[in-house]
Amino acid sequence: MSLFGTSPEGPPVTKANSSSRSKSPLFSDQPGLGATTSSALFADDSPGDSSAWNSPNPKRAARHELVKMLLPASEVPEGYIDAYDVVLDSGDKFAAGIAVDGAKKVLRDTGLSAEEQATILNMVVPGGRDPPNGLGRGEFNVLLALIGLAQEGEDLTFDTIDERRKRLPRPSIPYIDRLKSRNGTAIAHPDNAVPVPHQPPPRRMTQGSLGDSDPWGSPALHRGHNHPIENGNMGASLGVNGFVASSHSATNGFAHRTSSAYNVQADSANEGDQSTGQPSENTPGSVASGWGDNFSSPSGAGFGNAGNPGLGDGFGQSGDDQGNANSNTISRSLGGGRITSQGVEEVITINMLPEKEGMFLFQHRNYEVKSSRRGSSVIRRYSDFVWLVDCLQKRYPFRQIPLLPPKRVAVNGTHLAADSNSFLDKRRKGLVRFANSLVRHPVLNQEQLVVMFLTVPTELSVWRKQATISVQEEFTGKPLPPDLEDSLPPTLNETFERVRSGIKRSADIYINLCNLLDRLAKRNQGLAADQFRFSRALQALTDCTSDTYAVDTNDVPLLNNGINSTAKHLIASQGLLDDEARAWNDGVLEDLKVQRDCLVAMRELFDRRDRYAKDNISQLERRIESNEKKLQDLRAKPEGTVKPGEVEKVEDAIIKDKESIVQQHARGVFIKECIRDELLYFHMSQYHISRLHQDWSQERVKYAELQADNWRSLCEEVEAMPTTE
Repeated sequence: MSLFGTSPEGPPVTKANSSSRSKSPLFSDQPGLGATTSSALFADDSPGDSSAWNSPNPKRAARHELVKMLLPASEVPEGYIDAYDVVLDSGDKFAAGIAVDGAKKVLRDTGLSAEEQATILNMVVPGGRDPPNGLGRGEFNVLLALIGLAQEGEDLTFDTIDERRKRLPRPSIPYIDRLKSRNGTAIAHPDNAVPVPHQPPPRRMTQGSLGDSDPWGSPALHRGHNHPIENGNMGASLGVNGFVASSHSATNGFAHRTSSAYNVQADSANEGDQSTGQPSENTPGSVASGWGDNFSSPSGAGFGNAGNPGLGDGFGQSGDDQGNANSNTISRSLGGGRITSQGVEEVITINMLPEKEGMFLFQHRNYEVKSSRRGSSVIRRYSDFVWLVDCLQKRYPFRQIPLLPPKRVAVNGTHLAADSNSFLDKRRKGLVRFANSLVRHPVLNQEQLVVMFLTVPTELSVWRKQATISVQEEFTGKPLPPDLEDSLPPTLNETFERVRSGIKRSADIYINLCNLLDRLAKRNQGLAADQFRFSRALQALTDCTSDTYAVDTNDVPLLNNGINSTAKHLIASQGLLDDEARAWNDGVLEDLKVQRDCLVAMRELFDRRDRYAKDNISQLERRIESNEKKLQDLRAKPEGTVKPGEVEKVEDAIIKDKESIVQQHARGVFIKECIRDELLYFHMSQYHISRLHQDWSQERVKYAELQADNWRSLCEEVEAMPTTE
């Protein structure tokens, strides 16, 4: 029994027996007009009755709507979304969607029989003609699901898709993989990247972490923009260290990615197995029950690229290219690591709801959090964001956790009104910066807690009570790959200290820059207000000019015209100053605050390292040495003089201490690698600074030219004012 009713039983359709497909689904479509041989819901009472009035058009229209709504984008894996974007960008477009020819190209490269391909195409696009708006995401999702079902030998029915909604198949389509590879090669690597023989086709450097399949990146956003890419030197070092020639190439673009950044594959022989990418049911930080089960399949799989391991594979086995890495260069190692996406970035919008909620004296504000890529909209309150940050700091203490705006602001020890419009707007903008920084982080955006926070429509407090949440440090239980420690540069600690000192100084400067620019914007608004007052005074002046110069009023009209022109252009200048001040507040000031938050987040990362990256290895070594001497003394004593179990007790203590040393040493290596990767991600913020200055300079030129045109027009108008000449 499924959502759409019970289908009559029939033999399953497999590749080997595709011609024996006799099962009639709920909305089955038969080629013959009026030949309704199925027992579907809309079939006639008399199956053998054939009538010219049995037109299949209404049935096809109803099924077309079903196909569109059966698998929305919010309920499918990331591979489905990425595949649609890739095919759409390849040029097979019709109106706003994908053309039927594009769907046929996808089907031709699936390895299915011609009859199976025709059946799938007829189920998605009855008649094989292009819909008015082309194939949208819903229809294409159903197409991919049917391809996956056919490849697995399942029944090709809508009921089967509905039953598999929580575990949709991942079809193997080489055509889509080639399109992804072609898109990645277009802006792949710098010219000086080190070539490695016998490797898969090169992919764009950032595809391993986010790339075109950035879970929050929509190709529809910023289309045609030239986003900056990393410089050549950095790209070369990354290529040497296994990023370009990764041994973890996945040909199936629909494989799951784990929610943890460090999913160590124990057996390198199974790297090509698609099942190794399935998320663990009890991974730390995962949601094990309640709402977590309901949302774990499409949303809980994370927002990363399902096809390219990169970050998702964590510390994979190193390839031969690891041996040539420069030991003095901070570069990626062993498949882990973080490089920002060079593709488009998702935009999270947050709007404050006008009405408060809660009981009197305990009321709170709610915020509507929208995702443009996922099309999701959830309601959250400020305390929900605080809870999320606390969980992320416990699970990822050595990562760049975005900053939250303060709950309230104090000036000279006095708290400002928490309900003032200016404060509430600043807090809303701070939440927008937090959410966008979170979804653009290539590790945090795959954390299940983040996914649930941004997609679960229910109230978060209710979801937290029904879900079993386990928050453990990301390195807990992770075995240390044998080559990871050797791949880290020996001067990494010195680099950390140097970067930390620079971040501290830069953070203080950016905090001051934000305050200064805020004052400049307010000064612009004050100047605009004074110009408005000045123009009103000039307009009032024209009322008394005729009385002031009553001796000879011949030139008074021309004089008043000139004064009115000056007042009019002052009003225009005032509008430009207000617009520029608003542009500063929403543009360059927010960009400065983004950079400030990034620097402060990195500063807090190093502070957390001082608090949490500690071990007691030296103490354990001394205790092991003492226990070993004690064990030797016990073994040297004659039999019968030692208490039963005393030797075993000392041996167990030594074993446990040694295991603890191994675990703490591995954790220290992971922490170094993690912070190094965070620095690589932070390294990309310098390009944000470049865009900041470029945009602001262009904005200043625009408003300067508008002001110049305004005053130039005034000069022409006051030329007619009377003079003595």
